[in-house]
Amino acid sequence: MADTEILNRKPATKRGSDMQFNVRHPYDLCFVFPADKTSKGFTTEGERIVKEIKGAGFLVYQYYSIQQDEIFVLARVDNDVVTTFADKIDYKMLLDPEEVSKRCQEGDREAGIAPFEIRDEPEVTSMKPYQWLWGEYTIEKEFQSIFWRPTGYVTPFRESVRLKLSLMLLEAPHFKGGAALSLRTEKKVGNILSYFPLHNYDKVQDLQSKWITTFDFPWAQPYDEIKNYFGEKIALYFKFLGHYTTWLIVPAVLGLMCQLVVIGTGDFSHPILPFYALMIAIWAVLMLEFWKREEKFTALEWGMLGFEDTEIDRPEFEGKVLPSYINGEQEKYFPPRQRQNKMAESFTLIGTLALVVLGAVIFIYVIRELLYRTAVGDYSQLVASVMNSIQITVFNIIYSQLADYLTEKENHRTDTSFEDSMIAKLFMFQFVNSYASFFYLAFIATYLANPADDDENTGQCGYSDCMIALAINLGIIFGTRLTLSNVLELGIPMINSYMKDKKENEGAVKPPSNAEAQYRMEIYDQLKGSLNDYAELSIQFGYMAFFITALPAAAFGAFVNNYVEIRTDGYKLLRNHQRPIPGGVEDIGTWQTIFSLMATICVITNAGIVVFTMRVLTMYSITLRMWLFIGFQWLIFTVQYIVEVAVPDEPYEVQIQVQRSNFINDKILKKVRDDVTESRLSSALDGHDGSLKIQEDEPESMKR
Repeated sequence: MADTEILNRKPATKRGSDMQFNVRHPYDLCFVFPADKTSKGFTTEGERIVKEIKGAGFLVYQYYSIQQDEIFVLARVDNDVVTTFADKIDYKMLLDPEEVSKRCQEGDREAGIAPFEIRDEPEVTSMKPYQWLWGEYTIEKEFQSIFWRPTGYVTPFRESVRLKLSLMLLEAPHFKGGAALSLRTEKKVGNILSYFPLHNYDKVQDLQSKWITTFDFPWAQPYDEIKNYFGEKIALYFKFLGHYTTWLIVPAVLGLMCQLVVIGTGDFSHPILPFYALMIAIWAVLMLEFWKREEKFTALEWGMLGFEDTEIDRPEFEGKVLPSYINGEQEKYFPPRQRQNKMAESFTLIGTLALVVLGAVIFIYVIRELLYRTAVGDYSQLVASVMNSIQITVFNIIYSQLADYLTEKENHRTDTSFEDSMIAKLFMFQFVNSYASFFYLAFIATYLANPADDDENTGQCGYSDCMIALAINLGIIFGTRLTLSNVLELGIPMINSYMKDKKENEGAVKPPSNAEAQYRMEIYDQLKGSLNDYAELSIQFGYMAFFITALPAAAFGAFVNNYVEIRTDGYKLLRNHQRPIPGGVEDIGTWQTIFSLMATICVITNAGIVVFTMRVLTMYSITLRMWLFIGFQWLIFTVQYIVEVAVPDEPYEVQIQVQRSNFINDKILKKVRDDVTESRLSSALDGHDGSLKIQEDEPESMKR
């Protein structure tokens, strides 16, 4: 068959109004190409791409869209190709506990490995000896039974793993057996209109019934099933969201109680608030420390420990193909100094934009001061807060596009490196953009001179207590962001999908196929999607933690928002968006550093607000208040340090299981010979000596 030949399209199955498709499609991926305007076949570039896809071992089915202006190519790769590629890149797969136990107890005479058995000791670790062990996949027949197979699968590769390997194969270089396609670049220049994995609506329906429920605890999400459908990257985001939301319960309840006290007394500097601020500072570090432990357990269970060490290059990564300076294998090389220069240029531009943001905030509060002297002066802070909210939203939209452009120019080798650089840019800019007005109201306006005709108010806050202005600002901006984020996340994809659907159906005489209907859905960007979700949470965390004393009920607002966010984010992924490309991830990466940094800043801001902004300590001299400010910080920093030491980042049980996994991989998969004499080895294999049941190089904790 010629590459340009378009197969006749099969009859499409009609869609239901709820977007459920009952067609069981044998294909995994969908590619959409523009049709050549003259020949109505593939364009030259489209034909090249399809040839590369076929050359990588993919089976394809191709047909026209209902308007015949696009060509749909459905593709899947045979199991043999997937397994060969997984073997070539040493892809980690879960080992079958029963088979591992059996092989350990049998030993291997030819390989010189004596039988051994790892005892189950609950007092040392709650994990079973052969639980959550992962090994590098191999196609050798003798090892096939050792890899765990999901129920109903003929291979160890479940659907999300097949998709992940398929995309990796398409983007891998030719010398690694791949198609060497930079799909994101091909789409950016218009050679491909879209590419995405096809939804499996049987699984969508099942996952939705378990996940998108009216009421369920935030920690009760079906994380494993989310991971099996969307991949580890998206599932880890929801696990962090569930963890954060669960930990919000206590500050939400206490915050409501404090807010009622403030409202009841009319005192925005009530003496109860410093104690609430103290609790929040300790809560923030506890939440993050326990997340680190949960993250390690999750990485172990999902086989993601060490993922970043084995991550393949980004297809957009450019460089000269040279022999590796470490092992001699062919790889791309890009001088680190050039990247450092490009990053320096990026961060210089970010600093300049941050100054522009500060100028915008100053302009807003100049307008507020002018309004304050007019007949609408009572509403000046309200107007300023609304303007500030609009300014934050607009600048964030503009900057997100610029940050992506700057990070692309830096030519990062891996997606993780790209994302880390992107996160740093987003945080630096959004920190200034989101919080500048709050720092002004809390720490600057208080000490500015009063207007000549206004002796009742504090500084230039516009109120007798700057905490009132801070509370109004936080309530409006925080509330606006919480409301808009959920409305836009659901509304924009639905509107875009409706408009695209309407356009594509004009003049059509046939209903769209399953793949065409999914093409009209909103795209979930595989890089920016999770970045935006984490960025939203980090900004929310900052609003709540930095200035919680001004509006204690903000913690309750954050809890309610996140409770709804779990469902809106899940729904948009299942129903409004094309199926995301599954991706692996070991941890939340730089976001952990960002949240930890914010927990530290939380101590400083709350100490400053309690000592310098609130009116509970105004009777004391500035010198004494300065010492109280320093003492408050170091008290909390000391508590935070004790918590960090008392709660290890990596649980002991995970350390033991990693050591078990390394040991068993050496003996069962790599066949590393025992370091014992031949006579003792022979005796152990013949069953005459049980002394070798625990090997010399096994962890000490397992020799007990």
